[in-house]
Amino acid sequence: MKFAENSNQSAEYLRQAIPLMVKYNIPPNPLNYALWYTYVSNKLPSLNTQMDQTLETYGTCPTLLGEQMFREHVISDEVAESEQAQNQLIALTQNLQEHAHTAAEHTSSFGVVLEDSLAELSEPVNNGAELESIITRLAENTASISQTTNEFQEKIAAAQAEIASLKEELQRTRQDARVDALTGLFNRRVFDAELEQIAGSKSDKVTTLVMIDIDHFKQFNDNYGHLMGDKVLQYFGKVLKETCKEPALPVRYGGEEFAVLMIGQSAKEAAELAEGLRSKIQAIRIKQKKSGKVISSITASFGISQRTENESAEQTIERADKALYRAKENGRNRVEIAD
Repeated sequence: MKFAENSNQSAEYLRQAIPLMVKYNIPPNPLNYALWYTYVSNKLPSLNTQMDQTLETYGTCPTLLGEQMFREHVISDEVAESEQAQNQLIALTQNLQEHAHTAAEHTSSFGVVLEDSLAELSEPVNNGAELESIITRLAENTASISQTTNEFQEKIAAAQAEIASLKEELQRTRQDARVDALTGLFNRRVFDAELEQIAGSKSDKVTTLVMIDIDHFKQFNDNYGHLMGDKVLQYFGKVLKETCKEPALPVRYGGEEFAVLMIGQSAKEAAELAEGLRSKIQAIRIKQKKSGKVISSITASFGISQRTENESAEQTIERADKALYRAKENGRNRVEIAD
C-alpha cells in the first residue's frame, strides 16, 4: 500500500489512531501504528470491516490477528512483490543452470571431436610433429574448458538448492517462534501475550480460561516410552484444534499442560466445552505396534476461571491453576470451576 498524504493529513491520522490504540490496549509498536493509521484513513474498507468485527468479538485486536491484518491489507503488495522477486531469482538460477549444462555438453562434444581428429592426425604426415603438438594442446584446452563449465554448473545447482533451503528455513523460523512443533498449537509465548493484552483492555467482553493437564503423564512415559507419549500429545493437540474454534485460542502451555483462552463465553459454557474434551480424551485408544496392546488409560483434568473485573492475567491463571489442582485432588479426569 502506498501512502501519499501531506504532513498535516498524516499528523491528523496519527492523532486519531493513538487514542484508539490506547482505548483498545494495542501495543505501541511500528506495525500497529501503520495498521491503525491505515484504519483511521478509511482507505481499505475490507480492513476496517475486519477490524470492526475483531473489536466487537474480542474488545481489542489480539496481536496474532493484528499481524495477520497487517500482512493481508497494509503490505500485501510488498509481500507479493517480494515473493515475485524471489521466484524470478530462482527462475534465473534454473535458467543459468540449464545454459551451463548445455554449454558443458557442447564443450564436451567438441573435445571428443578434437580427440578423434587428433587420433587420425597422429598418423605420420609431412609436418607431423608440429601439427600433432598443436592439436594436442587444443584437445587439452578443450578438456579444461569442459571441466570448468561442469564445475560452474555444479556451483549454480548448489546455489539454487541453498536458496530453496533458506526460503524453507525462513518459513520455519517464522512459525517456530509462535508454534509448538509437536502439536502444531500456538505456544505459551503467544498465550501470555494474548491474555495480557485482553486483560489490559477496557472491554467488557467475558474472558474465560481453561487449564488442562494430562493425568499421570510422567508415569505413562515411563511405562510406554516417550514416542508413545509424543503420540498422545499430538492427538491431544488435534482434538483441541478440532474442538476449539475461533475466537477460542488453544495452546500448548508446556509439557503435558494445555490451555484454552475463550472470548465471549462464560465459565459455564467453557465447562460444557471442557466436558466434551474430557470425554474425547478419555476415549483415546492407542495401539502399540510391536505388542499390539491397546492403551486406554489416558485422561485429563480441567480447571476453569472466568476473569473478573480489573483482574490481572496472572490472577486469572492462578485461579484456573487452583481449580485444576482441585480437579486432581478430587480424583482426576474431571472439570472444576474456580470460585
